[in-house]
This record gives sequence, structure tokens and C-alpha cells, in this order.
Amino acid sequence: MRKRLLPSSKSILSHRLAVADLLSAFLAPSLAFLLRDAPFSAEVHLEPYAVYICAATGFSALFCIQFRVAHGLPKFFSFHDAIQIAKASACAVTASTILVFTLTRLESIPRSIPPIHFLMLTAALIGVRLLRRAVVHRQEVAAALDVPHDKERGVIIIGAKRLAWFYIRVLDTFAADNRRVVAILDENKTLHGRSIFGHVIMGDTGEARALLDDLSQHGVDVHGFVICERERDKALELFDRLRTLCLERGLELEILAEQLGVYAREQEEIVADNHGIKEAPASGGDGNWYFAVKCLVEPVLAAVLVLAFSPLFALAGLLVRIDLGAPILFWQRRIGRNGRPIYVYKFKSMRNAVDASGRRLQDAERLTPVGRFLRATRVDELPQLFNVVMGDMALIGPRPLLLVDQPAEHSLRLSIAPGLTGWAQIHGGKLVNAEEKNALDEWYVRNASPKLDVAIVLRTLVIVLTGDRRNEAGLTAALAQALQDKSQELCDGNVVTEPSAF
Repeated sequence: MRKRLLPSSKSILSHRLAVADLLSAFLAPSLAFLLRDAPFSAEVHLEPYAVYICAATGFSALFCIQFRVAHGLPKFFSFHDAIQIAKASACAVTASTILVFTLTRLESIPRSIPPIHFLMLTAALIGVRLLRRAVVHRQEVAAALDVPHDKERGVIIIGAKRLAWFYIRVLDTFAADNRRVVAILDENKTLHGRSIFGHVIMGDTGEARALLDDLSQHGVDVHGFVICERERDKALELFDRLRTLCLERGLELEILAEQLGVYAREQEEIVADNHGIKEAPASGGDGNWYFAVKCLVEPVLAAVLVLAFSPLFALAGLLVRIDLGAPILFWQRRIGRNGRPIYVYKFKSMRNAVDASGRRLQDAERLTPVGRFLRATRVDELPQLFNVVMGDMALIGPRPLLLVDQPAEHSLRLSIAPGLTGWAQIHGGKLVNAEEKNALDEWYVRNASPKLDVAIVLRTLVIVLTGDRRNEAGLTAALAQALQDKSQELCDGNVVTEPSAF
């Protein structure tokens, strides 16, 4: 699941503001003025400064909530958390500057205040978290070090990779199995002498025997080697290289990725082949010049439609907010081009799946009058224009489906980007089953053209006003072509059929 995406029923979890963050939001602009030697004196009006500080504090608190800055656990503070803080700070400073400029034209406020404010706010928010993480880490390390020296098990890490970073972090924090990292070896000579969490990379595997003797001279016992190589072939090569030495010295030798079950999961992924969705062949959409043009033109058209329908967006959002509350958007993970997962957005039209007492609601209970209206007019689908702008979808094409709704034969329909509307939608939509829908979508992939797309748009407008209707003539033609294509595939032949009449 994408970061920060929460189910609608859990959206309340996104509203959190730490006291330390609120204090930082207030102090950052004040410190910016002090560092800039702002002319605080009796002769100078303080109203512009007060307006800026109040605006900065308010916007900082707002964007800290929006970017979920307070949700990260301080002891697990990461680079991603720092990026989120920087984004929140940039938005807060920009919004504050625009508002104050509108109200006071930044009167008496030096133009260097906004960048200084950004740096101070970002530094304060990150600094608080780094300080708290250091305190927690110090406590954990102190607890982990409380192990008798005669029970320690020294290990040498093979491979200065991300997996090694993770494993060393675990050992330093929890002293798992009383293990202690005594050295790191890596085949990359440019890394020799460098370190991971203070543990030095002392050479490559060719120096393993000499390193064991050297450590023994210094009274350091080594109980085994841990290979932290992510790629299986390289890990097995290192295993074979060290096996003789370990047998001679009676040392343990293990592959960490194997112990964690990483290779087993890789095999499952290969068998599953992207959860049963195989990558579409290079035929179909990739072989039609028209789809290449659509990929360039439709995002631009979608951006124009977003601007044109912006009042409708605002009205629909207001109705949903009044009727169902926040959030106003609903998302679903669906299957896009070549089986790639995409996130499709709609205006929320139903209540949460369970009520306040935990009882699961039926769809009829969940659908509200406003939601029913948005669905009937297809207004709930408008946010998918942003999916088109981002390139995940097209204006016209097969509708993106949930994994459980995918037809048995789906490779051709997944060879192009899914659309807001398509050939299947104007031939019955919800009134056709999965296999019929697949036949209609495949017919579109094989026969797409500007004229066909115009016909789909016009018929979509009619359906919005009149409702779904099965088009038996078009459905029969699509099923006939699907059957013919399947027969020809068995004979290794190619068939070109004439498009059916609109």
C-alpha cells in the first residue's frame, strides 16, 4: 500500500499534532526575526511581525497535520520522515508569506525572513526527533550491552549491503542470541576502512583466515560468519568460498536472506507472477500508433477538463463533506496497464462499511441519496481525471477492475491504459458479465480509432442521462470476434475483422 493512504474509516488517524511541533511552529518565525536582527523598537509598529508569526504558527500546525509529521515514532525517525517535515515546512512558509503579503505587503519584514524561517522550522522539527531518537537508542543499547562477556558470540558480517545495515542494527539494539559484530568483510576494495554503525570493513573474504588469526591474538572470539548478500547466486558463491575455512575452524556459516525466508518469497512471487496478472504481450495496444498519440494528448485534455469542471468538483466535494463528512475522496487499488497496480480515486458515495457499534452494513444501508445521485450522474468518477493527468489512466479505454473482478483471459485488455469510459461501458456497463466485458474491451483494443473514441464519448453522455442499457448487436459482434481470435490463436493464424456498426 502506498505511504499515507488510509481507508476512509481510518481517516481520523491522520489528525495529530504534537505539543513540541506546535511550540516549534511558534518559535521558528520568532527566532528567524532575531537572527535577521529585525528592528524591534518603540518607533516600529509590531503589527506586521505579529501577523507573520500568527500566520506562520497556524499554517505550520495545519501542514504538520496534513503531512502527518507527528505520526512517525521518534525512535524510528528516518529519511522519509525528514522529507515529510521539509515538505510541511515549505508549504507552511509559502502559505504564510502569501497571506502576509496580501494583508501587509510584507511591510517592515525583511525579504530574507521566509527562507530563514523555513530553515529554522525544518531544523527544529527534525532536531526534536533526532534528540528523542538518540535518547531512546542510548537506552536500548545500554540494555543490550548488559550481557556477560563469556556468553557473547562474535560474528563477522560478509557484504556491506542494506541487509547488513539492517542486521547490524538489530544486533546492536537487541543483542539477538548474544551476538556481537566484530568485523565486516566486503569484496569491494573501495569500501575497506569505512564503517557501518562504527563497525569497520576490514577487507574481503580472501583475508578472512588472516583476520581470524589477528582477532584471536587480541582475545576476540569469532563464532561464525553471516552472509548479508541479497542476490542468491552471489550469496551461494560466498558460502562456497568460506565453507572450507568454517569446517576447519568449527565456525558457523549462514546466509541471512535464507534465514529470513527472502528467497522463498522470491520463488512465490515468480510463481504468482504479480498476483496472477501476467504482463501483457507487446501486441494489441503497443502495436497501434493511435495509442501512442493518446498517451500524449489525453493527459493534456484531462488537465483542461479539470479546470473546466473545477466548479463541479467544488460543489460535489461540498455535498460529500456535508453528507458523509471527511474524507471526501475514496480510493481503490485496481489493476492498470500491464498488470501494474494503480490507485483509482472517486468522490465518496457510501458510508463506512461498519457502524459505530462495529456492525457490518449492507450496501443498501451505506448508499446515501447524495451518493446515489453522484453515481447516477457519474460525477463520483470525476477525480479520476487526475489519474489521467498522472498517466495512470486514459480518457477512453477498458475500465480498471479489482483483482477479483479480472476475467480469465485479460492480457489484451491490460495492454493499454484503463479509461474513464470505454466500449464495454456503452454496451451495458454493469449489465454485462466479466467475460462479455472482456470481449468488448478486447474488441476496442483491436479497433481503436479517433472516430470510435468520439462515438464512445457521445454514447457515454447519453448513458449518463438515460442509464445503462445492453447493446446486443455490439456485444454479439465482440463475442464473435473473441471466439474467432481464440480459434485462430490455436491455429497460429491472424484474423482481421471489420468493426461493427455503431
